[in-house]
Amino acid sequence: MEGSDEWCLPPEGAVLPGGTNDSGDGKASRSPFDGDGKLTMTFPRGVGDDVARVVGILVRNNSDWLHADVGDLAVPLMTPNANGILKALSQAENTKNQEHGTNLYNRFCRINDKLSESQQAGPEGAATIFATLRLSAMRQLAWYAGGNYQGKDMAHMQEVICRRMALASATAEDGASRQLYRAALATLPRGGGNGDDIRLGILQLMRENGIKEGHRPGIEDPFIAQWHQKLHSNTTVDDIYICEAYLHFLHTGNWDDFWTHLWDNHGFSREDLASMKAGWRTEGILGPGNHLPQLINPMKHFYWILRVTHGGGNMNSAMDHANGHMPEDIQGEIYGVFDNLDEPWVPNKIVELRERLSGTWRYGEHTNRDVVLLDIAMEKFYRNKIEGMDFSQWDDDSRLGQLEMSIRNVMVGQDFDRMGAAFSFFQKVNGDCGLARWSPEWSKVMDAALESVSLAMEYHMDELCRLSQHPADVIAEQAGCERSYIANFGEEVVRGHSMFAVSKLLMETRPAVRAAAGRSPWEIAAMGSPHLSSYAGKVTVTSLEDVQGGDFAADPVVLLSAKLGGLEDIPPGVAAVLTSSPVDLLSHIAIRARQMGVLLACMPDSGGWAELMSYSGADVKFDVIGEEILVKKSELGDAAAATVAGPDKGAAIVVDVTPTVESEKWVVSEQEYAEGVVGGKSQMLAKMSFSPTLSSYAMTSPTMVGSDVKVPSSCALPFGSFDKAINADEATLGKLALAAAAVAAADDHGDAKLRRDALEILREIIQLQLAMPAELATELTLTSKAYCGGGVDVRELYAAIKKVWASKWTERAYLSRKSCGVEEEELKMAALIMEVVPADYAFVIHTANPVSGDQGEIFGEVCVGLGEALVGNEPGGALSFTAKKTKGWPATIRSLPSKPVAHLAPEGIGTIIVRSDSNGEDLEGFAGAGLYDSVTVTPTTTKVVDYAEEPLIWDTDGKRTRMIAKLSEIACAIETEMGAPQDIEGCVVGENIYILQSRAQQL
Repeated sequence: MEGSDEWCLPPEGAVLPGGTNDSGDGKASRSPFDGDGKLTMTFPRGVGDDVARVVGILVRNNSDWLHADVGDLAVPLMTPNANGILKALSQAENTKNQEHGTNLYNRFCRINDKLSESQQAGPEGAATIFATLRLSAMRQLAWYAGGNYQGKDMAHMQEVICRRMALASATAEDGASRQLYRAALATLPRGGGNGDDIRLGILQLMRENGIKEGHRPGIEDPFIAQWHQKLHSNTTVDDIYICEAYLHFLHTGNWDDFWTHLWDNHGFSREDLASMKAGWRTEGILGPGNHLPQLINPMKHFYWILRVTHGGGNMNSAMDHANGHMPEDIQGEIYGVFDNLDEPWVPNKIVELRERLSGTWRYGEHTNRDVVLLDIAMEKFYRNKIEGMDFSQWDDDSRLGQLEMSIRNVMVGQDFDRMGAAFSFFQKVNGDCGLARWSPEWSKVMDAALESVSLAMEYHMDELCRLSQHPADVIAEQAGCERSYIANFGEEVVRGHSMFAVSKLLMETRPAVRAAAGRSPWEIAAMGSPHLSSYAGKVTVTSLEDVQGGDFAADPVVLLSAKLGGLEDIPPGVAAVLTSSPVDLLSHIAIRARQMGVLLACMPDSGGWAELMSYSGADVKFDVIGEEILVKKSELGDAAAATVAGPDKGAAIVVDVTPTVESEKWVVSEQEYAEGVVGGKSQMLAKMSFSPTLSSYAMTSPTMVGSDVKVPSSCALPFGSFDKAINADEATLGKLALAAAAVAAADDHGDAKLRRDALEILREIIQLQLAMPAELATELTLTSKAYCGGGVDVRELYAAIKKVWASKWTERAYLSRKSCGVEEEELKMAALIMEVVPADYAFVIHTANPVSGDQGEIFGEVCVGLGEALVGNEPGGALSFTAKKTKGWPATIRSLPSKPVAHLAPEGIGTIIVRSDSNGEDLEGFAGAGLYDSVTVTPTTTKVVDYAEEPLIWDTDGKRTRMIAKLSEIACAIETEMGAPQDIEGCVVGENIYILQSRAQQL
């Protein structure tokens, strides 16, 4: 069974080789190989469907068990699942499942058995291995419970998993897994050597120096006697630290110095050593030691024996073992660095040597574990050096140069696709890119590059945090670990990563670049939730530290905290935290804000901060437009708070939605779009499609030479189609009524969780159970043949439509309607169907500048690929520009793009998008835009954007300049056609411009 390591007999019905018999324990059978050395087991259909793998041990001559380094022979019958691996490893840490507990050696054996499976399970499998080993290394899991083992077995097992982990760190299929295996390797001793040398070495030391051993007479030394038992029965890396402290005592003669050395250097107390019990045979190590100076030299030799098996964690030890496994020139230069570790040139030299050394372990034919351990130690040394440096007296170019070296240090041993692309961009700008250094143009490009690096860093570290935290939680619960340590496990993993040095240097470099680029003073660390555009909360001026442990869920707040320590938690109900102090992007609070959907931003400008303070006590909302955060008083006020807090206290404002007309048709064409039949989105699209001015515009405008302006064809499911589909399915209608009643009951009781669960059930009923009426099936069959070459599956099209319908009951949409007094039966859902345009670029243009309010100026944003990255609140900036509404469209570049990922239409096959078009969107005082979902039939794809070569950055051959002029001119033409300022969405394909939506801009 998945996740079980319990042996059981082959399932009944399995066809087994002749001569198979029960081994006697009822859990396993013995099967002989045939004369050709083959063994065949057959599982007929329906037999053994729940068997995850066939596991066996080869036995020779009925007595010799043949073990392999990689564990028992296992033939997987299912692809290994990370949940199964986690279940097996976590349950093994539960002391209730064991008579005497478990120990470090047992854990290493389990890791060895599960390592191959974890590689097949992807990043989640690798994360489980890493979390187990890190928890173990941090002493959150028991080391000295369970039975005894021999030193030679521990030495062998450590060597095996260290070697296999090093190989996985270089060869696992995906970058996240390689990174996690590398992090797991960093927790391990190197292993190897002859473990018997540890057992025999201490015996030889005792006998040659006349120390009492058992019943053998000699010098009494309680410490040596107790440590001797541990070394025989459960030797670990701790023995290196004990030996170091004992050597210190031998030099000073004061036994208290032994304990002081252990505590100061390794954090070990007397109680820790007392708990290092050799199975059931001792009470641990208590001491005292007898001062025998003659043991100094023999103990130094024994210290070397211990390091051979358990060492490898620091640079010198790692280099001792890696010696001879790398090119001689690199080896000589590394020793030269080790002789000058305090010199200022050393950190950057280490990065250079690591890059050259990577050819040995990462890209060579063999991956030597000692070389990888050396690389890990050098990476850590660089990070520690950088974090300890003071850059306050450095000039800006020197800081940028050191940032480049810090990213190089990260990239040597790690696999980060987004950081790789961002680094290429940054490296090009920081070199000779053809722009005058520190000019406004160069500074804007460098600012975009630094933003790209920041976003890549955030993405990879947030992912590392997410992958690490879940298995740690599960394992810790089984093992009974200290909850206070586990709560921030993933964040501590991030804080220990070498990416932290990158974060520090980004904080040092960005202010000067942003100032030179003329950028907004706002620095956004977490984007927050989309609902902040309608209501965020009441502005409260207080230190975040002072509200730790608070709960604002009943009355959401926006906190203005002048200072942040970085380690604070964000209480429930805090929608945004704004500060005047810089925010480290990898700090606890930044990671937590991104996880929780809380807006976290810094306003370092004193004037801007004073303006924020003026909102104290007010209910506010936020619009994030490009790099700006616009703070406005919210019209919803107490009504919005009431919907979050529980029962409705009375809406502050009432919004009238557009009345609808029941249509007899299931699907209507563009010619039939009319008010009351479909929503404003469809109506405006049809108006533009049939506009003589727009259809001929490209032919009459000099700016549009070689281009065309197009509006994609479409059809729509009018208002009433959704209701007809529900009424045609009586069983689903009854379930929806019950779920709607549950939502209302939850509201009456002020139970937000119950309401959230009931809304989810409502959506699931629509998405999974609502049947497709026969008449609609006929219409959709015709519709599907009209798009994408007729290759759209009708069932998939209907599934997308149902997701759009179901979005009526997202929590944000429901609460927004409730806030504005819109009754549930008033809100009607239409659905606009159109083919996804395979965009090179997407744009959003406001024909009146929404930041300044200037109606004589256009404000535009452009991103690579589809518009999902623009309208979906995704991190990163777009190409942002303003243009005057005068001849020539003089434009100003506000910022350059940094959104890391482009969304693309499925290559070759295309897809349809079903867009929400309710009667409650784009209404005055009601934030309906974006409340309801748009869904593609076939999911779009994504790719990491290569800004190092992107024309939007470099204006290659004037492409960016021409595009901005075209977009500005066509936007003004649409505004003239519609008779009011417009909010326009569209895309660019080659030289052609497609208009996808235009609505009246809310000023």
